[in-house]
Amino acid sequence: MTLGNVAIGQITPVTGQKNKNLVKMKQHIIQASQKHVGLVVFPELALTGYNCGDDFFEVAEQIPGEATHFFTKLAEEYNMYIIWGMPEKSLNGILYNAAVLVGPEGYIGKWRKNTLPGHATDKTGPGAFPDRRYFKAGEGLPVFDTKIGKIGVLICYDIFFPELARMLTLQGADILVGISGSPTFEKEIFEPIIKVRAMENTVNIVYTNLVGIEGETEYWGGGCIIGAGEKDTKVPGSPLVCKAPYDEEGITIGKLDVQEYNKIRPYFPVLRDLTTRMYEQLGELHRKIT
Repeated sequence: MTLGNVAIGQITPVTGQKNKNLVKMKQHIIQASQKHVGLVVFPELALTGYNCGDDFFEVAEQIPGEATHFFTKLAEEYNMYIIWGMPEKSLNGILYNAAVLVGPEGYIGKWRKNTLPGHATDKTGPGAFPDRRYFKAGEGLPVFDTKIGKIGVLICYDIFFPELARMLTLQGADILVGISGSPTFEKEIFEPIIKVRAMENTVNIVYTNLVGIEGETEYWGGGCIIGAGEKDTKVPGSPLVCKAPYDEEGITIGKLDVQEYNKIRPYFPVLRDLTTRMYEQLGELHRKIT
């Protein structure tokens, strides 16, 4: 199965201004359609920005809702799949940091961020990511079967937990999509983890991050596509199919064959060598420290 062209859509969100951000993303989608892209991925909270504060309660939407309808029309018009990050308001008013998938067939599904960070956003100060203040942690990690392959999503801090990426892989994901709103000071920590997630699961990864300055937060961009099992290599996680700039909005396009990873798994059999005992021991140790 050849997916073909995949687009990473990096934007600098205008805080709380959904209409302005939708215009930016629509422009990226139209540009991607001219390159016959089958999947476009936008970053975490791209719809609203990360610095909404208490306005999250006003700008959050139900899923599916207005934004979902907006992107569904574009997906149908341009015959592509689209993933973006947004704040979700559930029917009972609880907020989640979510990602949504739509395609030519309409709304497909959503993911809710499983792990909510509470560490500093500035290595010199006491500030914290707003997730725990506003959002409830999600508990599901679905994998959706689409015409371009099986897709699972991790949202920012989720990527730091190898167990989550492994769960998506063991559910048969062909593509792990990572979206984030990672600030610049995290770059040296965050960037190599993306490649590790591909290597340890021998799976394709599409990663996109916010870019530029939103309020007092500067994001490092740097999205990438890693085609684990690309032709002419037996080293999973290498080479990069494409790499987005660290400081610019725009789309970056790479070509991906979603089944290529099957060629590397016989040579790097990490999934074969997993044992149930590993997980049982991990569970026992975790219970001791919690």
